Amino acid sequence: MREGHISKAFDGSLAALHIGVVEMGGLVLDQVHEAARAYTDWDSQPAELVLAREPAVNDYEKRLGVDQLTLLARRQPVAGDLRAIVSMSKVAAELERAGDEAKKIARAVIRHEPQPAAGTTRDVRHLGQLAVNLMRSALESFDRLDSLVAAEVIARDEELDEEYASGLRRLMSRTMEDGRTVGVALEAAFVLKSLERVGDHARNIARQVLLIQGADPETGAGAESAAAPAGGSANSRSAE
Repeated sequence: MREGHISKAFDGSLAALHIGVVEMGGLVLDQVHEAARAYTDWDSQPAELVLAREPAVNDYEKRLGVDQLTLLARRQPVAGDLRAIVSMSKVAAELERAGDEAKKIARAVIRHEPQPAAGTTRDVRHLGQLAVNLMRSALESFDRLDSLVAAEVIARDEELDEEYASGLRRLMSRTMEDGRTVGVALEAAFVLKSLERVGDHARNIARQVLLIQGADPETGAGAESAAAPAGGSANSRSAE
Protein backbone atom coordinates (compact mmCIF):
# COMPACT_ATOMS: atom_id res chain seq x y z
CA MET A 1 0.00 0.00 0.00
CA ARG A 2 2.76 2.40 0.88
CA GLU A 3 6.25 2.83 -0.50
CA GLY A 4 9.64 2.17 1.06
CA HIS A 5 9.32 -1.15 2.87
CA ILE A 6 12.35 -3.37 3.20
CA SER A 7 10.06 -6.30 3.91
CA LYS A 8 7.83 -7.23 0.97
CA ALA A 9 5.84 -9.47 3.32
CA PHE A 10 4.83 -6.35 5.21
CA ASP A 11 3.65 -4.77 1.96
CA GLY A 12 1.59 -7.88 1.27
CA SER A 13 0.05 -7.91 4.74
CA LEU A 14 -0.95 -4.27 4.45
CA ALA A 15 -2.47 -4.87 1.03
CA ALA A 16 -4.38 -7.91 2.31
CA LEU A 17 -5.81 -5.87 5.17
CA HIS A 18 -6.83 -3.14 2.76
CA ILE A 19 -8.50 -5.59 0.39
CA GLY A 20 -10.38 -7.17 3.29
CA VAL A 21 -11.81 -3.81 4.30
CA VAL A 22 -12.84 -3.10 0.70
CA GLU A 23 -14.62 -6.46 0.51
CA MET A 24 -16.42 -5.77 3.77
CA GLY A 25 -17.42 -2.38 2.38
CA GLY A 26 -18.98 -3.98 -0.68
CA LEU A 27 -21.13 -6.21 1.52
CA VAL A 28 -22.22 -3.35 3.77
CA LEU A 29 -23.04 -1.15 0.80
CA ASP A 30 -25.35 -3.85 -0.54
CA GLN A 31 -26.87 -4.30 2.92
CA VAL A 32 -27.84 -0.64 3.06
CA HIS A 33 -29.19 -0.74 -0.49
CA GLU A 34 -31.30 -3.84 0.17
CA ALA A 35 -32.60 -2.54 3.49
CA ALA A 36 -33.72 0.75 1.93
CA ARG A 37 -35.34 -1.16 -0.93
CA ALA A 38 -37.12 -3.46 1.49
CA TYR A 39 -38.68 -0.49 3.27
CA THR A 40 -39.64 1.55 0.21
CA ASP A 41 -41.07 -1.50 -1.60
CA TRP A 42 -42.41 -2.92 1.69
CA ASP A 43 -40.91 -6.26 0.70
CA SER A 44 -39.84 -8.72 3.38
CA GLN A 45 -37.59 -10.75 1.05
CA PRO A 46 -34.71 -8.24 0.82
CA ALA A 47 -35.20 -7.50 4.54
CA GLU A 48 -34.72 -11.18 5.35
CA LEU A 49 -31.60 -11.23 3.16
CA VAL A 50 -30.15 -8.31 5.13
CA LEU A 51 -30.76 -10.07 8.44
CA ALA A 52 -29.34 -13.34 7.13
CA ARG A 53 -26.11 -11.62 6.05
CA GLU A 54 -25.66 -9.56 9.22
CA PRO A 55 -23.43 -12.23 10.86
CA ALA A 56 -21.12 -12.09 7.83
CA VAL A 57 -20.63 -8.35 8.39
CA ASN A 58 -19.70 -8.98 12.01
CA ASP A 59 -17.36 -11.80 11.03
CA TYR A 60 -15.54 -9.47 8.64
CA GLU A 61 -14.89 -6.95 11.40
CA LYS A 62 -13.69 -9.62 13.83
CA ARG A 63 -11.34 -11.18 11.27
CA LEU A 64 -9.96 -7.82 10.22
CA GLY A 65 -9.41 -6.94 13.88
CA VAL A 66 -7.37 -10.09 14.37
CA ASP A 67 -5.36 -9.38 11.23
CA GLN A 68 -4.68 -5.85 12.40
CA LEU A 69 -3.46 -6.94 15.84
CA THR A 70 -1.30 -9.65 14.29
CA LEU A 71 0.27 -7.13 11.93
CA LEU A 72 0.95 -4.70 14.77
CA ALA A 73 2.50 -7.38 16.95
CA ARG A 74 4.69 -8.97 14.30
CA ARG A 75 5.84 -5.90 12.39
CA GLN A 76 5.63 -3.09 14.95
CA PRO A 77 4.99 -0.47 12.24
CA VAL A 78 5.69 3.21 12.77
CA ALA A 79 4.72 6.55 11.24
CA GLY A 80 2.64 6.30 8.05
CA ASP A 81 2.21 2.53 8.17
CA LEU A 82 0.96 2.60 11.75
CA ARG A 83 -1.44 5.40 10.84
CA ALA A 84 -2.74 3.38 7.88
CA ILE A 85 -3.32 0.23 9.94
CA VAL A 86 -5.16 2.09 12.70
CA SER A 87 -7.26 3.97 10.15
CA MET A 88 -8.22 0.76 8.36
CA SER A 89 -9.38 -0.68 11.68
CA LYS A 90 -11.53 2.41 12.22
CA VAL A 91 -12.98 2.11 8.70
CA ALA A 92 -14.01 -1.48 9.45
CA ALA A 93 -15.70 -0.30 12.66
CA GLU A 94 -17.61 2.38 10.73
CA LEU A 95 -18.74 -0.23 8.23
CA GLU A 96 -19.95 -2.53 10.99
CA ARG A 97 -22.03 0.30 12.44
CA ALA A 98 -23.48 1.11 9.02
CA GLY A 99 -24.41 -2.56 8.76
CA ASP A 100 -26.22 -2.26 12.08
CA GLU A 101 -28.31 0.58 10.67
CA ALA A 102 -29.27 -1.59 7.69
CA LYS A 103 -30.29 -4.31 10.15
CA LYS A 104 -32.55 -1.87 12.03
CA ILE A 105 -34.32 -0.86 8.82
CA ALA A 106 -34.79 -4.50 7.79
CA ARG A 107 -36.31 -5.35 11.17
CA ALA A 108 -38.83 -2.55 10.74
CA VAL A 109 -40.12 -4.32 7.62
CA ILE A 110 -40.05 -7.79 9.18
CA ARG A 111 -42.21 -6.61 12.10
CA HIS A 112 -45.04 -6.13 9.58
CA GLU A 113 -46.19 -2.81 10.97
CA PRO A 114 -48.72 -0.86 8.82
CA GLN A 115 -47.18 0.19 5.54
CA PRO A 116 -45.98 3.82 5.44
CA ALA A 117 -47.77 6.37 3.29
CA ALA A 118 -46.57 7.24 -0.20
CA GLY A 119 -45.02 10.53 0.91
CA THR A 120 -42.98 8.80 3.58
CA THR A 121 -41.89 6.15 1.13
CA ARG A 122 -40.67 8.82 -1.28
CA ASP A 123 -38.63 10.50 1.45
CA VAL A 124 -37.05 7.24 2.55
CA ARG A 125 -36.28 6.29 -1.05
CA HIS A 126 -34.61 9.67 -1.69
CA LEU A 127 -32.59 9.61 1.50
CA GLY A 128 -31.67 5.98 0.89
CA GLN A 129 -30.29 6.82 -2.54
CA LEU A 130 -28.24 9.66 -1.08
CA ALA A 131 -26.89 7.42 1.69
CA VAL A 132 -25.98 4.59 -0.69
CA ASN A 133 -24.30 6.97 -3.13
CA LEU A 134 -22.35 8.63 -0.33
CA MET A 135 -21.19 5.29 1.06
CA ARG A 136 -20.21 4.14 -2.43
CA SER A 137 -18.10 7.26 -2.94
CA ALA A 138 -16.50 6.84 0.47
CA LEU A 139 -15.54 3.27 -0.36
CA GLU A 140 -14.17 4.34 -3.74
CA SER A 141 -12.04 6.96 -2.02
CA PHE A 142 -10.76 4.31 0.37
CA ASP A 143 -10.13 1.74 -2.36
CA ARG A 144 -8.06 4.22 -4.38
CA LEU A 145 -6.86 6.22 -1.36
CA ASP A 146 -8.19 9.26 -3.19
CA SER A 147 -8.15 12.29 -0.91
CA LEU A 148 -10.03 14.50 -3.36
CA VAL A 149 -13.01 12.14 -3.46
CA ALA A 150 -12.83 11.79 0.33
CA ALA A 151 -13.06 15.56 0.73
CA GLU A 152 -16.09 15.60 -1.57
CA VAL A 153 -17.80 12.94 0.54
CA ILE A 154 -17.35 15.04 3.66
CA ALA A 155 -18.90 18.04 1.91
CA ARG A 156 -21.80 16.01 0.49
CA ASP A 157 -22.72 14.67 3.93
CA GLU A 158 -24.08 18.12 4.74
CA GLU A 159 -26.55 17.76 1.85
CA LEU A 160 -27.72 14.44 3.23
CA ASP A 161 -28.18 15.99 6.68
CA GLU A 162 -30.30 18.75 5.19
CA GLU A 163 -32.45 16.26 3.29
CA TYR A 164 -32.90 14.24 6.47
CA ALA A 165 -34.12 17.32 8.34
CA SER A 166 -36.51 18.20 5.51
CA GLY A 167 -37.88 14.65 5.35
CA LEU A 168 -38.40 14.60 9.10
CA ARG A 169 -40.32 17.89 8.97
CA ARG A 170 -42.59 16.56 6.23
CA LEU A 171 -43.16 13.40 8.22
CA MET A 172 -44.15 15.37 11.32
CA SER A 173 -46.51 17.54 9.28
CA ARG A 174 -48.30 14.49 7.88
CA THR A 175 -48.57 13.01 11.36
CA MET A 176 -50.15 16.17 12.75
CA GLU A 177 -52.78 16.02 10.01
CA ASP A 178 -53.69 12.43 10.90
CA GLY A 179 -52.99 11.37 14.48
CA ARG A 180 -53.80 7.75 13.64
CA THR A 181 -50.45 7.42 11.89
CA VAL A 182 -48.30 8.22 14.93
CA GLY A 183 -46.98 4.65 15.27
CA VAL A 184 -46.04 4.38 11.61
CA ALA A 185 -44.50 7.84 11.64
CA LEU A 186 -42.34 7.01 14.65
CA GLU A 187 -41.00 3.92 12.90
CA ALA A 188 -40.37 5.94 9.73
CA ALA A 189 -38.49 8.56 11.76
CA PHE A 190 -36.16 5.84 13.04
CA VAL A 191 -35.61 4.62 9.48
CA LEU A 192 -34.75 8.12 8.27
CA LYS A 193 -32.36 8.51 11.18
CA SER A 194 -30.66 5.21 10.32
CA LEU A 195 -30.06 6.41 6.78
CA GLU A 196 -28.70 9.72 8.07
CA ARG A 197 -26.30 7.75 10.26
CA VAL A 198 -25.15 5.74 7.27
CA GLY A 199 -24.14 9.06 5.75
CA ASP A 200 -22.26 9.91 8.93
CA HIS A 201 -20.36 6.62 8.73
CA ALA A 202 -19.49 7.32 5.10
CA ARG A 203 -18.18 10.74 6.14
CA ASN A 204 -16.08 9.16 8.89
CA ILE A 205 -14.60 6.67 6.41
CA ALA A 206 -13.64 9.58 4.17
CA ARG A 207 -11.94 11.27 7.11
CA GLN A 208 -9.84 8.17 7.69
CA VAL A 209 -8.75 8.28 4.04
CA LEU A 210 -7.55 11.82 4.59
CA LEU A 211 -5.67 10.72 7.69
CA ILE A 212 -3.96 7.91 5.80
CA GLN A 213 -2.91 10.38 3.12
CA GLY A 214 -1.70 12.94 5.61
CA ALA A 215 -4.42 15.51 4.91
CA ASP A 216 -6.52 17.34 7.49
CA PRO A 217 -9.63 15.18 8.19
CA GLU A 218 -11.67 18.21 9.26
CA THR A 219 -10.88 20.71 6.50
CA GLY A 220 -9.47 18.48 3.76
CA ALA A 221 -6.40 20.71 3.59
CA GLY A 222 -3.60 18.98 1.74
CA ALA A 223 -6.03 16.69 -0.09
CA GLU A 224 -4.92 17.79 -3.55
CA SER A 225 -1.25 17.12 -2.93
CA ALA A 226 -2.01 13.87 -1.12
CA ALA A 227 -4.37 12.48 -3.75
CA ALA A 228 -3.53 9.18 -5.41
CA PRO A 229 -1.94 9.33 -8.85
CA ALA A 230 -4.40 9.39 -11.72
CA GLY A 231 -5.44 5.88 -12.63
CA GLY A 232 -3.66 4.45 -9.59
CA SER A 233 -5.22 2.16 -7.03
CA ALA A 234 -4.31 0.91 -3.61
CA ASN A 235 -3.85 -2.57 -4.99
CA SER A 236 -1.44 -1.47 -7.70
CA ARG A 237 0.62 0.53 -5.22
CA SER A 238 1.01 -2.48 -2.97
CA ALA A 239 3.45 -3.95 -5.47
CA GLU A 240 5.71 -0.89 -5.54
